[in-house]
Amino acid sequence: MQRALAASKAALQIRGSADTEGWAELQPPPQALGPANFVPAYAENLGRYNGQGANAAPESVQKFTVYPPSWDSDPLVRKSRRNSWPDTAAGAALRGALETYFGEVQRVSEVLHGGLSEAVGRPRQFISDMLNPHTEGLLRSNCYLPGHPHMAAHKDLGTTTLLLVDAPGLEFQPHSREEWIAAAAPKGALIVNIGEFFEIWTRGAWRATPHRVTGVSDQGRCSLAFFSNQGIYYPEDGSPVNRTIQPLAASDDGEAWSGLECSLGREARQSIEWPAFFQEAVARIRSKGAAEESSAARPNAAGA
Repeated sequence: MQRALAASKAALQIRGSADTEGWAELQPPPQALGPANFVPAYAENLGRYNGQGANAAPESVQKFTVYPPSWDSDPLVRKSRRNSWPDTAAGAALRGALETYFGEVQRVSEVLHGGLSEAVGRPRQFISDMLNPHTEGLLRSNCYLPGHPHMAAHKDLGTTTLLLVDAPGLEFQPHSREEWIAAAAPKGALIVNIGEFFEIWTRGAWRATPHRVTGVSDQGRCSLAFFSNQGIYYPEDGSPVNRTIQPLAASDDGEAWSGLECSLGREARQSIEWPAFFQEAVARIRSKGAAEESSAARPNAAGA
């Protein structure tokens, strides 16, 4: 695990176009030097998707995404969903480290999904059966530069996220509380975040984890985040068979969740580009349920 983290950190910290073995620079690199899905620092801001407005400051994190290696040779997968590696010795070393890690963390994710399936009273293969063959996961390398801001508060979209970090800085917000708590980051440990698919499945009994990155030291910070089912299988013809994400289990929110469902093949792809999709949908359903409860509890004016 540490080899993959160190390799991606070294790749993202390379500067200067004269370095022909470079992976990423501060500007989007040409195809020969790096992947088309590289995002330079200060080019993105999750805050504008999460209620902070379009004028929120951009974030000092640069990143690149690794899609499932099996997609690279699959003619049915769109080219934009295939990996592009630097054609250099450094690129080959990076590819080897990250593809190995991808396979390892995917196996951990599958075991975790089995346990979560049983935790909600379903067969062990339930989550895997719901997601396959449309999703396999994706791996994102993030390199946080010294300075502020870093990554705005947000929730992850999918079922779970497995996070490997090399330094502190991650904070999470417990449910129904305003304060933020620093997440422990022991070396070699994986931090698990629950995502919004699982929150929907459990009607909010299991909550997606609000989290952010702040307080990065002068040495910076790098992480590898494995999003368990965001690597959505997207054929060239754009016509996967849709699966439905909808509530499965009862919770204290009761009927407030009964109207929420989305198509894995359609809205989930949309929500990767607009992460607010699920936050808005969940908030709308909760608000409707709260309004109905309030109306039912209000005394009848004529009989007062």
